[in-house]
Amino acid sequence: MADSHVISALSKKRGELLGSIRHYKELISSLDKDLATIDATIRIFEPDFKFGSTKIVNKHKRNRYFETGEARRLILEALKEKNEPTRTDDLSDIVMNKKSLSFDNDYELKNFRKSVISTLSTLEKDNLVERVDKIGLVIIWKIKELY
Repeated sequence: MADSHVISALSKKRGELLGSIRHYKELISSLDKDLATIDATIRIFEPDFKFGSTKIVNKHKRNRYFETGEARRLILEALKEKNEPTRTDDLSDIVMNKKSLSFDNDYELKNFRKSVISTLSTLEKDNLVERVDKIGLVIIWKIKELY
C-alpha cells in the first residue's frame, strides 16, 4: 500500500492538471467561435476569399513567470539596489524573492533562471546592462554607466 502523502500529492497534482485541461478547452472553444465570426465577416466582404492563404502568426510567446516588462523592471531594480556587479544566479534569487516565488523542483527553477538570462541578454542589447566578468558558466552583471 502506498503512503497516503504520496497519494494525496499525486491526487492534488491530477486535479490541477484536470483544471488546466478544462481551462484550455474552454479557451479553445471561445477562440474557435471568434474565428468563425471573423470568417463570416470576411465572407461578407469577399465571398471567394481563400482561407488557406492566411499566414499563421503565433504572437503568444508566453512567459509564465513575468508580465510584459516586469522582468526587465525587476532586474534593473535589483542591480540598482545592489549597486555592485552581481552574478546571474544571485539576480535570479533576488527577483524570485521580490515575486515571492519558490519552486518545488530544479526544472522549474532552471526555467525561471533561463527567463532571467534571456531578459539580461535583451537588456545588454539595449545597452542598459553589461557583463563585467565570466568565470566558467557564471556571468557577472552590472548596470551600464550612461554619461
